[in-house]
Amino acid sequence: MSLKKIISHLTRYDKLVERLNSLSEKSDYIIRQQQELFMAHKYHDTVADYEWLKFKGISPGGWAVDYAFCYTLACTLNAMHPHSILEFGLGQSSRLVHQYASFNNIEAITCEHDLEWIDFLKKEVGDKYPIKIKEAELEEIEYKGKKTLTYKNIQSIFRETKFDLIIIDGPFGSDHYSRPQAMEVCRNNLTDRFCLIIDDTERIGEQETVEEIEELLNNNGIDFVVANYSSIKKHTLICSRELRFLTSL
Repeated sequence: MSLKKIISHLTRYDKLVERLNSLSEKSDYIIRQQQELFMAHKYHDTVADYEWLKFKGISPGGWAVDYAFCYTLACTLNAMHPHSILEFGLGQSSRLVHQYASFNNIEAITCEHDLEWIDFLKKEVGDKYPIKIKEAELEEIEYKGKKTLTYKNIQSIFRETKFDLIIIDGPFGSDHYSRPQAMEVCRNNLTDRFCLIIDDTERIGEQETVEEIEELLNNNGIDFVVANYSSIKKHTLICSRELRFLTSL
């Protein structure tokens, strides 16, 4: 076979592989979309009788959390009955968090850097329920030799305040060790009975952060369990063993 024919065959083979990869990616996306539609129905059916969730309208998708995350969070709030909640990143999940906190008269704080977004969401919510937001600047730090984005002075802001539910969906994701303030609060601000919910764990940066959290908990002799949930995106739930029922939602 001539060199020209060999090159022609290889070129056709490469195009076939490229086409198959493209079809596989599209198929995966369609499956994830179907899962998200299923989770949307499951979410709405589940929260229908939640007294604390009077205003049920949410807009998942895009940069926001997906329906799978909202379902996990709503079930966690309703079943765990947290007493003190810390959320990183203001968004659709905040609608659930602060309605729950207001209805049950407990502490909930959302940490956010974007003042325009804070103003927009506060106006949208109006006087339906209070939202407690702590403004925090962003800063780029180096963690294990990798640059990553975090909230500035987290320990100065929260000091020795303890939280039993911590939601991590901010700031913007980083390529490595994304949202590293999660490690800080796990080191200093967790109660003995706790739950963490970390969004976007289909990404390498968030996966590395989850691994760091697990190592930190192990090194401190803390018994915990982990669950991964997904539809369009993925999120990870880590909780103390007494709350292990949260890993089978």
